[in-house]
Amino acid sequence: MPCFGCEADKAMFFSILCNKLQEFSVKLHAFVLMSNHYHLLVTPEDGAEVPHFMQCLGRKFAGYFNTTKARSGTVWDGKYFASVIESDYYLLACYRYIELNPVRAGLVSSPGGYHWSSFHSNACGMKSNILEPHRTYQALGDTTFNRLKAYRELFTQPISEQELSAIRSALSKNRVSPIVSKLVGPVPETCG
Repeated sequence: MPCFGCEADKAMFFSILCNKLQEFSVKLHAFVLMSNHYHLLVTPEDGAEVPHFMQCLGRKFAGYFNTTKARSGTVWDGKYFASVIESDYYLLACYRYIELNPVRAGLVSSPGGYHWSSFHSNACGMKSNILEPHRTYQALGDTTFNRLKAYRELFTQPISEQELSAIRSALSKNRVSPIVSKLVGPVPETCG
């Protein structure tokens, strides 16, 4: 069922997200809002706060959604899926997994073509008041130009089926992923 049926729904969710990130001291590194789900890459100040953060985010949006759609109940079924990230490679794979979601869904041909994503900030340098670069992302380059170029390089090849399977399995089982490969590829010239 679409939970973001229009731009106003996504804008409201994004507004609620901004508020809850501050309230729970959670740092957001990457995101994408799709029509029926969303992905967040976050670092909590206190790991125990993630469940409460996610619960409050869902409840607040459900209040808005139910009022505007004249319905009741939760918006999403069941508990959220999460995976602990223990390696730099897995962290960067999760950035890619999240920001390539609209491409895999066939909504756009490149991640830069989708508005409701962190790709524009992480790959093209668009200013964001909500995103906080992770130290691994920061380590991609010694200057902003080099970091953005290195980050875009991560998106020159699709995520392999093996990586997709490993990420999805880790998320659905709430466990650490065994991904340990290296990302390689040429640097694209634009952020289209």
